[in-house]
Amino acid sequence: MRWFKRKVDGSLKLGVAAHDGGLAAALVRQQANGAPLLSWVEDIAQGDTAQAYAALARDKRAKGVHTVSLLDPADYSLVMVDAPEVPPAEMRAAVRWRLNELLDFHVDDAVIDVFDLPAADGARSNRLYAVAARDTAVKRLAELHDGAGLALEVIDIPEFALRNVAELLPEDANGVALLALGAARGLMTVTRRGALYLSRRIDYGTTRLFGDGVDVSAANEGVLDTLIIEIQRSLDYYERHFSQAPVQSIVFAPCGLPLDGVCRYLHSQLGMTVRALDLNDMLTGSDPLDAATQARCLFAIGGALRREEVAL
Repeated sequence: MRWFKRKVDGSLKLGVAAHDGGLAAALVRQQANGAPLLSWVEDIAQGDTAQAYAALARDKRAKGVHTVSLLDPADYSLVMVDAPEVPPAEMRAAVRWRLNELLDFHVDDAVIDVFDLPAADGARSNRLYAVAARDTAVKRLAELHDGAGLALEVIDIPEFALRNVAELLPEDANGVALLALGAARGLMTVTRRGALYLSRRIDYGTTRLFGDGVDVSAANEGVLDTLIIEIQRSLDYYERHFSQAPVQSIVFAPCGLPLDGVCRYLHSQLGMTVRALDLNDMLTGSDPLDAATQARCLFAIGGALRREEVAL
């Protein structure tokens, strides 16, 4: 008997990310000129998780496409540690031992991966990032994709998805802070030339920042000023600990709300270029994405933009 295997188009990547109330997916094609083409995005109401994954595979004929699926922030920790002086093959085991006191779950129940931090002179850094994910969460994601017939290639984290988006920004050449604000929480990354140097989780989002309004006059000024302090501390840390030139640009990822007033306020307080991102300006596709769709599908798009082969 001869077995036949479906040919997989290596230029296509499917990004999948759950969010409050739904499952977002995006299909990106890497074109010959290196520019990403956004083929489609989908936001599926998530009553039953397994059914949502099955609907994705069925409705968009995504079976067989290499898939990048993102973990929920509650299911992993991203930790900066000193790089152990061991051979590369022993790095994960050595880092696992160091994480024993740093996790809020037992290290024996974790899946560990590591990635290098670039040094100022381009040499190997003496620090690295470790991702420790709950083994049960990793297995659950694998089971969901397998059950739906989706070809899971990588289980990734939102920080890397946001880094993938930042890499396409013109500001990334000299260093950029990219902020993604959800309703209840946010995430900020600091990247330069495609490298993730720093990330910070923000324990509040648009609901606490703006309530029902998005103008600075209607915003919670105390929370907004707290955000400014967090941004400044993060950028100071980046400049001091990584010996990098100061970041001069802040970009807000789509959050479904107009942020012109907030950008002007941050510019006045920080003296930096601050703008809101429209994904339509950086991705080609058949149809423009409205603001709400961009916000819901941001991390799925970021996952689909992944180009590395290393995975958890």
